[in-house]
Amino acid sequence: MITRTLKRALIALVVVTNAAWANEIYMEQTGDSSTITIMQDGASNRIGDALSPSLIGGGSNTVTIDQIGSGNELTFAVNGAATNMVINVNGSNNTSNITCGTAISASCSGSTIWQTVTGDNNTVTQTLGAGGNHDSKIAITGDTNTVTHTSTNTGAVTVQYTVTGDLNNISLTTSGTTAKTINATTTGNSNTVSITQTN
Repeated sequence: MITRTLKRALIALVVVTNAAWANEIYMEQTGDSSTITIMQDGASNRIGDALSPSLIGGGSNTVTIDQIGSGNELTFAVNGAATNMVINVNGSNNTSNITCGTAISASCSGSTIWQTVTGDNNTVTQTLGAGGNHDSKIAITGDTNTVTHTSTNTGAVTVQYTVTGDLNNISLTTSGTTAKTINATTTGNSNTVSITQTN
């Protein structure tokens, strides 16, 4: 557990059972009043890397990360005004990518990002652009699914998307200035879904 880390501190944590089974965390926290709770239960899980540590950034961010399983990888750059990010992975070889603003420009307003994955070989990518009061949750139960949510919307965005099954490919895109809501469920295997909202 890391709580209220120092500004501009570079944290590199490596939990080792032996050299081949290391869990690695590379994190740079630069903001205010952040509370970070991290648990990696399995082997060979990674958050960030030595060259590109995960960034939390400024504001009142709260980040909770669980990766239970092996070979899971997470990268993120969260620097919104009051971002609360919760990620739970229960499986192996899953990949999560989250960007809320950029590493050099905090511009993601008061986002709440949720992700929960139960299964193996899934990929979840959320790219939440400048502004917007985002609230996004992606839930997956199954294997080898790909879910991508891209938002450049400057108004409020609420996404609740649930995937149950295997080999599904889901693409969600929101843009524009008015409030957007996506609330959908995909059940079954080998589905391809693309949802675009704009104004």
